[in-house]
Amino acid sequence: MAQAWRLILDGKLDGPCNMATDETLLYAYEATGIPALRIYGWQAPYISLGYNQDPEQVLKKGRTTAFVRRLTGGSAILHDQEITYSVCCLRQDLNLSIRVKDSYRELCVFLIDFYRRLGLRARFARDVGELKGFGHYGNFCFSSCEHFDLVIGGRKIGGNAQRRRHDLIFQHGSIPQTLDFSRIRACINDEHINPHVCGALDILLGRPTDFSRLQEMLAESFRETFSLDCQPSALTSHEADTRDYLVTAKYSSPAWNYHRENVSIDPVRL
Repeated sequence: MAQAWRLILDGKLDGPCNMATDETLLYAYEATGIPALRIYGWQAPYISLGYNQDPEQVLKKGRTTAFVRRLTGGSAILHDQEITYSVCCLRQDLNLSIRVKDSYRELCVFLIDFYRRLGLRARFARDVGELKGFGHYGNFCFSSCEHFDLVIGGRKIGGNAQRRRHDLIFQHGSIPQTLDFSRIRACINDEHINPHVCGALDILLGRPTDFSRLQEMLAESFRETFSLDCQPSALTSHEADTRDYLVTAKYSSPAWNYHRENVSIDPVRL
């Protein structure tokens, strides 16, 4: 019988708490072997940087929006009105390919189903043909488009990043409901920021979307795409302690956010 998954529907949290919770689920999987899908939002605008990005080069001086460094690679995202997901599992839990790019594509299929439920046709960029208006790899995630990014009507929708540790997969992704380009330009150094190639649900649908309803739809798409048993869950007290430790010691720390200096985790915490 297939392993039941944890389904964690969080509310809207700040940047350090969101990134700390995602990392906590990695440790939780190592401790329990139970895969997890988490779906969450952001209580205020927050920038996340890719693991290898230099904040001094990426971010504009004098900005008023805080930032946090992710565990995953890729470029900067301004999180605001959006729905975000994270998945933590073994490759075998979803029968994913060994190759990273292939597993990334296979995992993102549930997002295509999610957009279909909204009445939108999403395709992988490599299947669309020539896309105009995108720059080369830049500081802002939505300024460039890779083969397995998702595109709707010529616009890139959201961004996803994966981290692998042998067969352990962690992937998270952003699905914007709206995009505030004046704030994005005020925060991120990137000359290729182009509103005409960046997608957001409210723009594509021509109407406002509801965060709670999107959470439910995204969870349903994940469950049905992979034929899973997803059980509602929350962090245990030990996991909450680990999250709180990571918020303070790592994701609120200049040592991590500016210099990528990691912190050690005591396994007893989980």
